[in-house]
Amino acid sequence: LVMKLIFFLLLFSPLNFILLNENLDSCNGIDNYIFGTSKDSFKNMSLEFEEGNSQLYTLNSDAIKISGVQFDFIRITFIKNKLSAISLSTKGDTRAAFFKYLKDKYGAPIKNKNRFEWNGKLVKIVFEFYNNSKDAAVDFYKK
Repeated sequence: LVMKLIFFLLLFSPLNFILLNENLDSCNGIDNYIFGTSKDSFKNMSLEFEEGNSQLYTLNSDAIKISGVQFDFIRITFIKNKLSAISLSTKGDTRAAFFKYLKDKYGAPIKNKNRFEWNGKLVKIVFEFYNNSKDAAVDFYKK
């Protein structure tokens, strides 16, 4: 009985969840959009909003390329001139392909209703289904 308890605790320890998401922290963004990169490194952005040290830009919907996935919009946020968040919205019934891409790359997410999360020490991804739609909103955050 004691051995089973020890096995169970080791199997479901928080350390295992951190190890599962080691790839998440090593990617540190998506495609060529790496957290901490200077705003000056990017081209073809349209400023949407600016307040203090924060700026929100929109990119062309084809700026990030993932096989089988189309994006309705891509927005990136800079804080103090460094990339700190990436927001995407899928389109054309491609959310399943993007979810599979994330799951294959980062492992099984934590599920809460229509929301899925991958948590690393440095990076967090939130994947949320839109109600009454086949699309999803996906956010990448630097912690």
